[in-house]
Amino acid sequence: MAGSNLFSLETTDNFNRSFRKLGKSYKSKSQQTEFANIVSDYISRIVDNPYLSESRDEPLSGLKIPEGWTFQKLAFTIAKGASGQIRLMYLVNEDLGVIRVLWIYTHEQFAKRPSNKDLKDVIDEAFPEDNSIDISNVF
Repeated sequence: MAGSNLFSLETTDNFNRSFRKLGKSYKSKSQQTEFANIVSDYISRIVDNPYLSESRDEPLSGLKIPEGWTFQKLAFTIAKGASGQIRLMYLVNEDLGVIRVLWIYTHEQFAKRPSNKDLKDVIDEAFPEDNSIDISNVF
């Protein structure tokens, strides 16, 4: 299945907030631009293939997502140290052809991953009660 589907991309408010926060942690404009370009490249790659070798199914530890969705975490390194180890969490629905990015953070911010309570809040945000798919917020 990998690479056989064309996926659309949706961002959540939490992803947008976490991306801006992470980008601001870089002091110079050129570092911020480089960070944004690298993240954009990885996001383009997951749109082509949401199951990259650097990604894996992320266990939900009792959290529930709607049927048909899988929870993925992509790990990649852009610099030395924990602050250069980037994690991108996203949901994939192959039937709908949708990838919904939820969160981007560094290993320095969360050694393992955000708390289950925070993940539950972000997942709830990603699935509003009306269950409609909003593609107006594409990255």
